[in-house]
Order: sequence, then structure tokens, then C-alpha cells
Amino acid sequence: MYKLYQLTFGLLIICTITAFGQREVLIEPSSDPLIPTDIFPVIMGDTTSTGDRVDNNTVYLLENGNVYVTTGRLVNSVDWPMQIRATDLENTDVKPIITRLPNASGSFPDIMRSSGDVDFQNLWIISGEKGPGENSDWGKIRILGEGSTVRVTDCIIEKDRGGFLQLRANDVKMYVTNCIFRNGGNRRLLEGNGRGIDARNFTFDSLVMKNVIVHNIIDRFFRSQGGIVPHNYIEIDNCTAFNVAGRHGFIQLGRVRTAKITDNLFINPIMLGTSPQYTDEQTQPDNDAHKVITVDTLYDDTEFLINNNNVFWTQDVMDVWAGIDTVSMPDVLSRLIMESMGDEAANAFFQDPVELTSVPMSIIQYVKDLYANPADEDMFDHTVEDISVQGTALDFGNLFDFSTFDPCYDESSASATGAEFGGAVGAVFLCPELLSSTENIPQEIAGFELYPNPSEGFATFQYSIKQASQIDLSIYNLNGQLVQTLANEFHQVGDYNLEWSSQLTNGLYIAVLRTETGVQSMKLMIK
Repeated sequence: MYKLYQLTFGLLIICTITAFGQREVLIEPSSDPLIPTDIFPVIMGDTTSTGDRVDNNTVYLLENGNVYVTTGRLVNSVDWPMQIRATDLENTDVKPIITRLPNASGSFPDIMRSSGDVDFQNLWIISGEKGPGENSDWGKIRILGEGSTVRVTDCIIEKDRGGFLQLRANDVKMYVTNCIFRNGGNRRLLEGNGRGIDARNFTFDSLVMKNVIVHNIIDRFFRSQGGIVPHNYIEIDNCTAFNVAGRHGFIQLGRVRTAKITDNLFINPIMLGTSPQYTDEQTQPDNDAHKVITVDTLYDDTEFLINNNNVFWTQDVMDVWAGIDTVSMPDVLSRLIMESMGDEAANAFFQDPVELTSVPMSIIQYVKDLYANPADEDMFDHTVEDISVQGTALDFGNLFDFSTFDPCYDESSASATGAEFGGAVGAVFLCPELLSSTENIPQEIAGFELYPNPSEGFATFQYSIKQASQIDLSIYNLNGQLVQTLANEFHQVGDYNLEWSSQLTNGLYIAVLRTETGVQSMKLMIK
């Protein structure tokens, strides 16, 4: 982890590059680590003399391994996407850092409130930090663009007291891939907050979380509460969560048409138990008895694809529950989900206690302190700081050497082959030994996805071609018979979206994308 210093904003140096028709603006880091570059005037001031944007399709590049600050709220409009990326997208171990400084009034600004599309790639965003020992700020990255598309890839987001990504608009498409969310919620206090994705009472068109790690948070992995319109599609696939107090549950789907929750690793997803007195602030659909995955309402066409998830609690957590009369091990599925899935619910989860190689210590002491004295303001601090701050004002005792962070597990365990297609469960993008060769994306193909999946007949295939090639995109039934060819043509290097209107009967199919040197396949469901 990089060392952070007392920050003041300094000289702005920018370089503009035009490549492949897309304008790129390189924001140079400061030469003085004590005076980081302020990205706010660069991005928000990138306008002509009339106040118009210089180029609506601009990517702002930050150099890997350097600290940047913002002294103001980054905002955009429906006319231009907020695109911020590292200069080196391949070096995911060393990211540029974005943090905040107080503005002229002494207030810490939001990181972003977007009204248009968003694309963040390979960034480390410290969104709510206010200083040593202070409670983090709340909701510093808010999505306000109705119908917008948000992509967050290879990012670390931490220290937000609310949701790391907070939805404040409807019909949003959000894709979160290969990310780490950590240190969410209040410091050493009873209150909840501290969530992965926070939908509140707004509605996703699509939310897809793939290979996302969430740890050291006080509330829920996903929160949807109070909305009257259902989400169209929620997918949580190959994610890992641990050290989650679960003040109000874990995955709260609210109202949803289709939910796909597959191949995840959830360790201690609700450390506070099923129904203790400190988890009942917000009503749960099963009469305040917490379940790991819940839904509030079933519709005639509601569909759940929940399978091959490893969900378990460690013995130290269960030992604490044993001393609290009202606590029992939470059920995984809520009553309405069980009712909808019927016999298929038997495949929703399994229990294979695995130990992650090198991660921060358990926050079970927070649970013990909470029951001992919920008014105590000196409880165990779930917020983890890097070992590099030892002995400084940021050292509150819960330190970890993040250079050793290794959320992997024994490749001989059942979980290593427990996923739907025989691979490993959980977010294993940092675990080469757990990546199944049958699931590796060939070098020539990346990002082969279908949204939504399951599909009601209209969907979009997305993929990137890394080497110019003849391609074939075809659909097969489970007997291996060709049922439809969607594309058979030469593709240059680039990103592709193929709109698909299916005439297939309901059921399970295989989509296969072939190039001259690689093949990638995935299952898709028509309903």
C-alpha cells in the first residue's frame, strides 16, 4: 500500500493526446509528494471560452503509483461520460490514488455525482477519509444519471460510511468487475451503514458484479430497500465477502425480476447473527429474522438462479453466538426465495470451510464489544490500515500488510472445483492457481458477456477482440447442435456490441465465440 501524507494541492500539469479518435488528457502528477496534483480544475475546467466541453469523449489519464486529490465535486452530464483511467491498465498492482482535500470553506467534497455515463479503470479511490480516527464521510460516489451506464473495473474503493457506489437514479446499467471494496461503515460505533452497492429505493436496469471482493464492512453487501419498481436484472457472480457484520442482512434484493447469484464465496456474511437486538433497525422480509439472501416481493415472472455458492460461518463466530440466547445461525435463503425456487433451492449453496491465505484479522471482536457495551466509542476498529502507518496518528491497532493480501485458498479444497462449470468459487482474479484453464479467456478475446442473462428475447453480446481475426458467434443447444449463427465475419481489433433478438424457445443454450486462435463460451438462458 502507498504511504499517504498531509496533502495540499499544487501545480497542475496536463498533456493532451489524441488516439484512435478519442481524446486523452494526461494529468501529470506533482513532483512533490506533499503537494499532489488536484484533478478537479483539470477535469471540470476542460472547457472552451464559451463554457462548452472541449471534447465530450475525453479520457483523463492518471499515472500509476501517484497520489492525486480533488478539492471539488466531479460532475458530468448526459452529453459527456466521466472517464478516468490509469495510464497503465495492465499494472493492477500499482494504481493511481484519488483522495480528497478540504475546499475553501473547509468542507471535504464528494468524489463524484454523475448525471451521465461513468468509466473508472484501475483506480484506488479513498472516498470518505476525513483524518485519523474520524468517521468516514457518507455516500461520496453517487450515480444520478437516469438510464446511464456505469463501468468500474480493476478498482479499489474504500472508507465510505455509506455505500461505495450509491444509486440515486433509475434504469441504470452498472458493471463492476475485478474490484475490491473495503472499510465501510462507522468506526467503533453501533450504527450500521457500510455497504457494497447501495440501490436504496432506486431501480437498476442491470447490475452485474463479477470478481468483486468486499470486506471489513458493517452493513450489507447489497442493499435495496423501499422501492416500488423491481430491478430488471441483478447478477452477483464469483464474488468473495468476509468480515461483514451484517447489521441489516447481507444481500437484500428488495424487488427484482431476475436475480443470478452464482459461484460466490461468502465467509461470515452476517456476523451479528439472525435476530439479536442490534440488528433489527430495519425491517427484514421474514419478520426481522435475518437471512443471507432476501427478497421482499414475488412477481409472476420472478426468476432466481441461485446456485453453487459457498456460504459458511467460522467457529469463533458461532462460539460468540452460543453465549447470546437470541442468536442462531442465519438461514441462507428467505421464505419467498425458497417458495419460488422449490427443489432447485437445494443447489443454492454448500458449506466448505476454507481459509483465505492472507487477509485482515476477523472483526469478531467488534461483535463482542458491541454486546458488551453498545454505547462504547472505543470498540474494536473494523477499519484496517496498512502496516506502513504503524506508530503514526492513523495507527489504531488494526493493521495489515496489504502487500501480502492474498484472498485465495487451498486449490485441493472442494471450493476450487465447486463452481457451476467446475472452476473455483469466489473472486479468484488474484489467484492464478485457482483459475481453471477451461474458464480462462483466450488472449485474443476479452469481456465476452451477454446482458441480460437470462434473456426474455432481447439482449446484447459484448466482447473485445485483441487481435484482428475472422470470428464466428453462434448458439448451440445442450446436445451440441447449431441453432443460430449471429456473426461470421472479419473483425478488426476493438470492442463490439451485438444486439440480439432471439427467436429461440425457452431453455438453456451455449453461446460460442471463435476466433482464428481462441474460443470462449458461456451458458445463456432464454425465458
